[in-house]
Amino acid sequence: MKPKLIAIFILMVAFVCLVSGYYYIESSNTPQDITVAYIPSDHEAAFMVGQAKNSYSEAGLKVKSVQMSTGSSIISAAASGDIDIGYVGLVPALQGISTGVPIKIVAAVNLDGSGIVVEPDSKITSIPDLKGKKVASPGVTSIQQVLLLYELQKYNMTASDLDILSVNIFMIPNTLASNKVDAYIAYEPFVSLSPYRNMGKVLMYSEQIMPGHPCCVIIARQDFIDQHPQELQKFLDIHKNNTEYINNNRNETAYLISKEMTTNPDLEQIALTHVVFVYKVDKAFQDNVMNFLKIEQELGVMKKNLTVEQIFDTRFLG
Repeated sequence: MKPKLIAIFILMVAFVCLVSGYYYIESSNTPQDITVAYIPSDHEAAFMVGQAKNSYSEAGLKVKSVQMSTGSSIISAAASGDIDIGYVGLVPALQGISTGVPIKIVAAVNLDGSGIVVEPDSKITSIPDLKGKKVASPGVTSIQQVLLLYELQKYNMTASDLDILSVNIFMIPNTLASNKVDAYIAYEPFVSLSPYRNMGKVLMYSEQIMPGHPCCVIIARQDFIDQHPQELQKFLDIHKNNTEYINNNRNETAYLISKEMTTNPDLEQIALTHVVFVYKVDKAFQDNVMNFLKIEQELGVMKKNLTVEQIFDTRFLG
């Protein structure tokens, strides 16, 4: 090959390498799309605050949010690979892990925050009065139904003593207002919503049923944890910061989430007082979860035993 042709060939190869390297650098600098599923509720306030304050985009994260109505649907979406991260109740999260869904709990979200509501003039004044009554819950895999079963057993009652109906969370207050049920158990702001609108009264808050019980958590798919640990760390750092913001700025939080929830800031201020916002998956939270898991097993809700290592990844907010 002539020297001139060799030189041209070398220049062409160098050009291709340069262009390839440029596109590689550009693609490696492109933010990873993160699909996050959540149920719009006060429990997920940290995520809604993050969206309202543009916390994710300012940190260089491209977050796509997906609203769902049940925790089991979020776990199903994780199982099919449709989401990377989910804000979800502890009960469906544990059930998902027990059935082999490749997820881990990477952060805590809240404690308490649920309650049982009856009609304003109801003669139901205690749990035994629920016998034979229709009670709505967000579903059999919800933490609220586990709390209800746990409270019933204190009075030697079981689910068979009630007519428990699974109702979409967004419709639950209306089922009481339209006399389709005698009571319901739900999470905030749907607990405080009925009294706020003079459609019901709170029979019992969940902190009275099981003080300091774990409720919602953040789960992440194992492949997302393995392949994008830096993005996940950024996301969870924002969750931590927004949790601290909520704890120090309840009025501002009530305003921000009322826009997302299309509710009222005054209602949200009331509802937020019954939710304890946390983020660490430290030893104390892990012990709390394991105690709750034991209760699920005693109630027959969970058949399989799980270890701390199977449930948690504590590298990010441990």
